Amino acid sequence: LFEKISMYCDKYAEQIPVTFVLGFYVTLVVNRWWNQFVNLPWPDRTRGNDEHGRLLRRTLVRYINLTSLLILRSVSTAVCKRFPTMDHVVEAGQI
Repeated sequence: LFEKISMYCDKYAEQIPVTFVLGFYVTLVVNRWWNQFVNLPWPDRTRGNDEHGRLLRRTLVRYINLTSLLILRSVSTAVCKRFPTMDHVVEAGQI
């Protein structure tokens, strides 16, 4: 059965431009990564040396940390064990 599947795939492999599909996939992945990177909020773009600017930067960094924590909870078992519920996040002072 495996040999028949291999022969079938080999027969029709020339009809599918693998390099084009691979290039399309890589472009898609890189574009998604770049869009995520560009949309990250950067605290050094916030202007102002007064108290309001300092508080704004501090709040922005807290939101960035919270966002990272919420994302990492869904992909990292260590973070999920440390913060299994939103109550644990609140107790740790992240919110």
